[in-house]
Amino acid sequence: YCLSRVDSNKGYDLLLNAFARVCKKIDDVFLVTGGGSANPQPREKEVLEMMHRIMQEKGISDKIVFVGHVEENLMVSYYQNARFFVMPSIFEPFGMTTQEAMASGIPVIASKFGGINTVLTHEKNGLLIDPKNEEEFAGSMIRLLEDEPFRNYLGKEASELTRKNFSWEAMADRHIAFYQKYS
Repeated sequence: YCLSRVDSNKGYDLLLNAFARVCKKIDDVFLVTGGGSANPQPREKEVLEMMHRIMQEKGISDKIVFVGHVEENLMVSYYQNARFFVMPSIFEPFGMTTQEAMASGIPVIASKFGGINTVLTHEKNGLLIDPKNEEEFAGSMIRLLEDEPFRNYLGKEASELTRKNFSWEAMADRHIAFYQKYS
């Protein structure tokens, strides 16, 4: 599952190329991807056209479910029904969707070049990859598809990390400690 703005820096091309490799190894697999605006602008339409070209060229159109814009009240159900979440952006300051997936107990594969690398520890609570390395990217997806215990472990650890560091309670405790220290 992948959810983000539809833009050229989000790495959708990298995801689709890597996913095509996954499809060669695992037949019964589908990629659900969504995001973007309810009324796509020209730049977003260009990215969507590029995605459809790659899907056709790679012969994976029947393996991709593009749900488009996802309303906020439906996001949790999308996360909870995913085996894992992928954020292939070359650069992502942090990525709220990554954190939302983690909070839902979903393991995350994310670019090691984004801000999420300051939070995730590779193979402890997520997988950090070079999204331009098609083999590494595909291998990470295959690993999570084939290794359910590892997938469950990463999801549990990601959820715990999010609860400890980013819950309202954790944020409030940090703010209180900060004010107590400097007041």
